[in-house]
Amino acid sequence: MALRVTGQSITTTLTIQFTDNASVTTNYNADATPVAKVYLSSVLVETISGSSITNVLTGIYTVDWTPAEAGQYKVLWSFAVSAVSYTQDEDIFVLAAASTSVTPTGDADIGNENVCTITGTFIQSNGNYHEGVIVTFDPVTTRARNTSFGYITKHSTVSSNSYGYISMPLLRGTEGLLSVSFAGIVRTVTIPDSVTVDIFDLLASYADDIDIKTPVLDTIPRSSL
Repeated sequence: MALRVTGQSITTTLTIQFTDNASVTTNYNADATPVAKVYLSSVLVETISGSSITNVLTGIYTVDWTPAEAGQYKVLWSFAVSAVSYTQDEDIFVLAAASTSVTPTGDADIGNENVCTITGTFIQSNGNYHEGVIVTFDPVTTRARNTSFGYITKHSTVSSNSYGYISMPLLRGTEGLLSVSFAGIVRTVTIPDSVTVDIFDLLASYADDIDIKTPVLDTIPRSSL
C-alpha cells in the first residue's frame, strides 16, 4: 500500500499486460481510454476520464489527483481489451499534512546561533503518526558536558506530538548518546554546526553502539626453551 500526504498530487499508474502460454508478457493498449474512480473508505469521491488520463507508453496509463482528506483510498481502473472488460485497483493511505517548521519556539539563553535543532517525524507501520516516541540526548563524558558556555547538568528529552513530530534544540559540537524509544536506536553522535539536522540523517552518520562486534584476536609469539 502506498503512503501519501493530503494536499500533494498523487500519480497513479495502470499497466495492462498479458502473458501467453510461452510465458511471454506483452503490453496492450485499451480499446478506449480507461476510467479511474477514486474511493475514500468505499465512498466515490472522484471519477477521472478522457484527456485527464495520459497514455505514456503502450499499455501504460497515468492519472494525477490530489486527496483533500486523510484516510484509505482505492483507485479503481476500468478498461477493455479486445472487447473484454477488466478492472485493476490500487490502495493508497493518505496522512494529514503536518507543519514541519524547524524554527525554535524560543531563544536559547546562549543564543540560537549556538544550538542545532534536531527534527524528525515518526510513523507506525499502519501509516498512522506515532505520538509519544521519546528521543533522549545525554553527553557521554564529563569533558563533553564542560562547554565554553557552562557545564551541562542534565540530559535533554522530547516526545513526538500527535503528528509524530519532534523538535529538539541541542548545543552544537556536543558529543552524546542519542536514543529513540520504540525503535531500539542508540548512537553516540556529535551535534553538527548547523541550524538544523534531520534526526535520521544524523543517526545514519554513526555506527550502532549496540551492534555485535567481531573480536580481533592477536597472536602472541611463544618462545621455545
